[in-house]
Amino acid sequence: MKSAVIAAPDDRGLLPMYGIPVVVRLVLTLKKLGFEAIHVIGGAETLQSALSNLIPSHSFQPADRPDSAASAAERLEIPLNEPVLALRANHVVDLRSLGLFLKAGAGKTVAFMSGKGNLPGDGAYIALPAHLSTVIRTLWTSGAKDLQLLEAAALVPSIDGLPFSLDGTARSALAAEKLLVGALSAYTRADDGFMARHFDRRLSQFMSRRLGHTNITPNQVTLVGMTIGLIAALLLSLPGYWAHLCGALLFVFCIIVDGVDGEIARLKLQESAFGHYLDVVTDNIVHAAIFVGVAFGLYHDTGNDAYILALWFLLGGFILSMIAVYQCILRLNPDELEKSPRLVRLMAFLSNRDFAYLIAALAIFGKLDWFLIGASAGSYLFAIGLWVMSFQEKKRRLLANR
Repeated sequence: MKSAVIAAPDDRGLLPMYGIPVVVRLVLTLKKLGFEAIHVIGGAETLQSALSNLIPSHSFQPADRPDSAASAAERLEIPLNEPVLALRANHVVDLRSLGLFLKAGAGKTVAFMSGKGNLPGDGAYIALPAHLSTVIRTLWTSGAKDLQLLEAAALVPSIDGLPFSLDGTARSALAAEKLLVGALSAYTRADDGFMARHFDRRLSQFMSRRLGHTNITPNQVTLVGMTIGLIAALLLSLPGYWAHLCGALLFVFCIIVDGVDGEIARLKLQESAFGHYLDVVTDNIVHAAIFVGVAFGLYHDTGNDAYILALWFLLGGFILSMIAVYQCILRLNPDELEKSPRLVRLMAFLSNRDFAYLIAALAIFGKLDWFLIGASAGSYLFAIGLWVMSFQEKKRRLLANR
């Protein structure tokens, strides 16, 4: 699918959602999904001004009523057998929900997905060019004016309540924000542990929804989270029960904040390769600092040199695990990863940060030495297991290709 059409009967597409006009969010999302031709049918000159740096001028088709909008759709030069995605300019969507709709609607003559609270017939459509004028007329009038079209369409269940139509009211904007923030959980659901899924994300999304309206950037949140993690490590390194407990609880808070940067990046469309790598690097710095803090805290409490030796052993396993992850997972291309579900599950296990709650629980009972010993042995077992599993996957693929 290469072409998309946006119906713009009014200027509600200019309503902001986390500082970005809804129609701009929509166009940027379509571009990320690989759409090459994006047409806008509507008469709002301000809409063209907002999209001038994203869509060429010849892609704007003037229209001021349903009939002229339908005629403009008929004039679009789209191959007869090529399906087209059609939405309205005030539709709030996210990358995942729209991508899943495209997969579900592939091969259908007409497919339709309505969002939460939308009027009948209001939503996203996939249709062949022969039906496009009818679809645009329906979108233009914001309702099911052509029941025959809906009856013939393959209905795709709404994903996370999206797409949602903004009607210009504050209530509508709040509802759209809530749905957009709620949809964020799906991006990390496969990798999140139990506590992350049921506790961390609730708090991080509460913060993200509010910080998304500020000028704070995702990378700034990443650096703040790292600072909190380093302070937690410092507290863990001090002697005394209460210093260890406060450090462990602060580390849990660091883990919660660590989810905010990615959520804000998606809400404000500020995702970047640099931000991703910054997040990975700072995570590793904090984790290594926590290991050091736990070991020195135990040493300061007991004076036992064995905890410092255990730290060196743990850091060696940590480095070995990072090498194994790079060689066995990060170097693989997406196609190879898809064919290695066990490696993907192991990668998800690696990114599971529920161990922060384990540290907090052990700190409560004064048993942080259990964590140090367990992590020391576990890091080596993880690295060895990853290499063994990677070897088995390569062997399996070689046998399958013979």
